[in-house]
Amino acid sequence: MNPGSAAPRHSDFSGRRPVCIPCIPAGRLYAWIAVLFFGAAIAGCDSGPAPSLYDPDRASAPDPLVTSISPEGFALAGVDIVTIDGSNFSAQASDNLVYFNEVRGEVLEASATRLQVKAPATPGADIEVRVSVLGAENYSNGIAYRLEAAVEPFGDIAGFEEPFSIASDPAGNLYVSMNSDNRSVGVLRMAPDGARSPFVESTFIWTDMAYGTDDMLYTVRSVRAVFRFAEGGRQEVWGVIPDNSVRLSAITFDPENNLWAGGNNANIYRIAPDKSVEAFPFEANVRSLRFFEGYLYAAATRDNASGIWRWPVTGGRAGEAELYFDVTGETGAEALALAFAANGDLFVGTNGADPVLLVEPNGQADVFYPGLFMPAATAFAWGASPNLYMVQGRTDTTPPGLFRINTRREAAQ
Repeated sequence: MNPGSAAPRHSDFSGRRPVCIPCIPAGRLYAWIAVLFFGAAIAGCDSGPAPSLYDPDRASAPDPLVTSISPEGFALAGVDIVTIDGSNFSAQASDNLVYFNEVRGEVLEASATRLQVKAPATPGADIEVRVSVLGAENYSNGIAYRLEAAVEPFGDIAGFEEPFSIASDPAGNLYVSMNSDNRSVGVLRMAPDGARSPFVESTFIWTDMAYGTDDMLYTVRSVRAVFRFAEGGRQEVWGVIPDNSVRLSAITFDPENNLWAGGNNANIYRIAPDKSVEAFPFEANVRSLRFFEGYLYAAATRDNASGIWRWPVTGGRAGEAELYFDVTGETGAEALALAFAANGDLFVGTNGADPVLLVEPNGQADVFYPGLFMPAATAFAWGASPNLYMVQGRTDTTPPGLFRINTRREAAQ
């Protein structure tokens, strides 16, 4: 080494000039090391393309084909079982997906040529029904079908309105005791198409109403009197129970034009056309009364149990009461409303989770149209058959409303 020359700052044994490591900042050095390590890791893991999930030798199932749907023409939405005939379906029900437009129906039974499907609760015309089968590449052909409403809102009830009692006339018009903004607006008349018109003004809420053969509307409001109205007229006191403690909240007519009345009292009462009154012992809270084929029926609560009682009636006189159907015992609910079909089927409105019951003449009872109603069903009135109107009473979780039900039954006269 020439002592007069400058010594190299770094040296290696190869004679090459090395990288001046102390000249590289520590942070940058660590970054270089990380990049080199990551690249090496990727290079080490690269073992070529992953195997494909596509199997060129796999054969798809044949596409489903729909040839017909029944019932022919239409079904009730949310109620009917629709039969779809065709081919290339799966015998495993869960492998068949049936669409009514974009809504799936519930496949209950399946074979290679037939599907049994619960119609969804989405009514509409010209609904396209298609079937998809797991394993098939394509949907079936589509067939147009119609689902009609089994239950639909009626009368365009606004959020600030609340219907209470209802009654109907022979022409199918509905009479509704209505609150608006927590104040009575009287009784509205609603035509079968839902068009409204005022019938009478009133500051009272009527707990029950009945349309008489004299084309007058009879009403009660938890006092001992029965009132009646002509269209646009003032209320007229038509009949009075002598006992000042009586409170009437339910009424109905029999074929002889006797008016039967009840409430939370010790008796039920018959008021004859001449306005004479007779009492028949029955200590209970009577919520609804209906007359059918020689019997007076009452939805009532007594001894903390709710049920349907009935009396044979001859010449305007009631016989001994008998329990016709134990609502509390069978369902745990309370009976609030009654309506008879011509065949003797009895609709019972309750405060249960599925609030409408159907009690057949043989005593067999079941929920009517399960899943289509919210509690509580507080009043019924027939329109033109097969339509039954229902008041949905206010609860802690349910707003008030008015609904029209296609019962597929004729109204009792």
